[in-house]
Amino acid sequence: MDVLKGKPSDSFWLVSDLHLGHRKVAELSGFGDTDEHDRVILNNLRVVPDGATVICLGDISVRRDAEVLRQLGEVKEEKDLRMILLPGNHDRVHPMFGLESVLEWTPAYREVFDVIELELQVRVGRWVVLLTHIPAPDRVEDPNLTPALARWSARGGTTSRDGFDCTVHGHTHSSVPVRPKNVNVSLEATDLKPVSPTQLADLVTRAVKWKH
Repeated sequence: MDVLKGKPSDSFWLVSDLHLGHRKVAELSGFGDTDEHDRVILNNLRVVPDGATVICLGDISVRRDAEVLRQLGEVKEEKDLRMILLPGNHDRVHPMFGLESVLEWTPAYREVFDVIELELQVRVGRWVVLLTHIPAPDRVEDPNLTPALARWSARGGTTSRDGFDCTVHGHTHSSVPVRPKNVNVSLEATDLKPVSPTQLADLVTRAVKWKH
């Protein structure tokens, strides 16, 4: 869905893999507990300018959807944000969980996210970019990829994702932000902060013009 097609990159900020309330992720990020982890992540989200658009590339939590939606809703209201979600494999509105889960959770997610789509085409400067949660497995090393998830990757299913100058993704929890034609915005690669429009433009340009 081309919700932001044709709009410049200064129209949105990116964040991915918040994993609020997730003990293991908090520990791997160096936090003593999930409360400390969540406080830092949410406060970092508050640096986004009032009235901005924030696109989350999935995985807001793991089985704590209701609580985390409440927390994100508070930040959204406080900052007057427009928020878009590209569901990850831990978000209960992702179709991989089945129709019943999608029907159950969509109303709650819609209270926070103005748009919910599996992927988006956007323009970042001169580049045509695909935003998605899971990257192409043949282009990005992904230790979290399973056969069940592969169909939801940027090259999964029956629809080719070729033709984009760059793919921007999360999911991998890698600390490496740029690979050839791929940008990783997992929090581990962004110093636990949202990616600003200027940062995104720089990352995408580096990925497109990658030289070994």
